[in-house]
Amino acid sequence: KRRYASRSSCSALSRKEWRCFHWDYRCPRIYMITLTLADRSHPLLGNVVVERTPIQGPLDVAAHFEPSRLGRCIQALWRQIPQCCPQVTPLYLQLMEEHLHGIIQAKEYLSKPIGHVIGSFKGDCTQAYRKEFGISNVSLFSPGYQDTILFQDGQLDRMFNYVKDNPRRLAIKRLFPDLFRVMQRIPFGGGHLNGIGNLFLLQAPRFYQIQASRRISREDLEAKKQELLQAISMRCVIVSPCLSAGEKKLARLAFEQQAPLIVLQNRAFSPYYKPPGRYFDACAAGRLLILAPPCFGNQPGKHPLTRMDACILNRIAQFICGQDAVPIHYQGLVPAELDRLAANALCAFSPDSLEKHTEMV
Repeated sequence: KRRYASRSSCSALSRKEWRCFHWDYRCPRIYMITLTLADRSHPLLGNVVVERTPIQGPLDVAAHFEPSRLGRCIQALWRQIPQCCPQVTPLYLQLMEEHLHGIIQAKEYLSKPIGHVIGSFKGDCTQAYRKEFGISNVSLFSPGYQDTILFQDGQLDRMFNYVKDNPRRLAIKRLFPDLFRVMQRIPFGGGHLNGIGNLFLLQAPRFYQIQASRRISREDLEAKKQELLQAISMRCVIVSPCLSAGEKKLARLAFEQQAPLIVLQNRAFSPYYKPPGRYFDACAAGRLLILAPPCFGNQPGKHPLTRMDACILNRIAQFICGQDAVPIHYQGLVPAELDRLAANALCAFSPDSLEKHTEMV
């Protein structure tokens, strides 16, 4: 069951949107929302300003956002939300040049979904935009919005940290663009991968592959934890698609130890992609490489993970690790056929094609 999900407008015509499944958006809860300008080519809301120079490196960057007059008007409209809906409290707003992030709380059960409140706010902002520039029949924001719902312990702090950190992250991307440039068609295994981060990690002399079954026992997971710590002490590059709960725990440990990490994912990189959360600073420090086989393409939101996706990502992780790869039993798949599917994934076969191939196994 999906606990929370982000959603985005997929089409201005269809207005289809990603939603948190089975969630009543009238319920009391804290939501983080993102709105993007209809025209993202112009910084209408203000500018990111770097606070100090000279800068020694990416992690030395400090920045803040200076709103334009329209931006200041939008800030005022955000604070006025309780005037039209007293049950809703705006907790925080972070403007950016061509989008904004807000954290908002429904304190009690609403008569209409929270989307109505957001829609009203968007309408007020559009009116201010038209008045500011003397135009009509033009919307300030693109249709819909993205949202994340607070469900888990510790998630609220991550929400606030992410929203507040946006100006610094954008400043780092601009000052050090090569660290965050999506690389297409990286030669690998007779095909290619797409990626972002430190490409030199693929040339490491030693690797350690994180692999843990969903049914791994507590004792076996602890043993793998000790193996991982030993591998980190030997300066191995850690490799994993981080799929199971055990793999994610081990990857978090690698992050805490500031170990270099190669992560495989089953979705491509959008034009506006940037590494999320702690991945961003790890990328800036040269400790991270995120890779994606080209077969998965660029799809909005999270791409559902199939068993075949997992098998292909784990097999590619084995290819990367070479002699350091861990043995994995792929139940129901002939090894030669799995190798062929992984090779096809590197040569931009579509996921549908891969599924058709597996029917013959």
